[in-house]
Amino acid sequence: MKKKRYNDEELIEGLRQGNDAVLNFLYKNYYGVVRGMVLKSYGNEDQARDIFQEVIIVIYNKLQDSNFKITSSFFTFFYAVIKNTWLDYRKLSLKNPLIYAKDYSDEIGVGIEIDQVEVLATKAIRLGLFNTYFKELADGCQQILSLFRAEYKAEEIANELGFKSANYVRKRKSECLKILIQKIRKDPIFKELNE
Repeated sequence: MKKKRYNDEELIEGLRQGNDAVLNFLYKNYYGVVRGMVLKSYGNEDQARDIFQEVIIVIYNKLQDSNFKITSSFFTFFYAVIKNTWLDYRKLSLKNPLIYAKDYSDEIGVGIEIDQVEVLATKAIRLGLFNTYFKELADGCQQILSLFRAEYKAEEIANELGFKSANYVRKRKSECLKILIQKIRKDPIFKELNE
């Protein structure tokens, strides 16, 4: 009989051994976080599946090292690996603009108008500003905002991160967003985009 829930140790040991039931559990319960992060930052379903598989491989490889220890909850560790893997992918995409052209090809077709290129360029610049200043936020703010972007409810975030209430999570979200928006608005590039 399949287990419906696994604790952190069971997840870690199951992944270390390549246990199919644990892998299925992770896909069923954690894929949504990966998908949410990827889609919210202009990724697509194929990229989300690729990132999820890459994350599983990265964690599996790390767990094969007997000296490696996870010092946070499994979810926090998993989330950090997702974030870093997706950011690495995005950095590679920024170095190769043809990757973006492929992603948008269905939307804009063969004949690209100049204003469409400008719109895509502006979106890319704004996303770059967002990612730049998002990385400067405290880890707690990054976690809360990322979970909200992945469509987690405040109650779920409070439980996952060990906060006392959903109201506290909402308050922190508001404070974190305020800090992020202030940082972005101070950037000279943002000012240029809005002139």
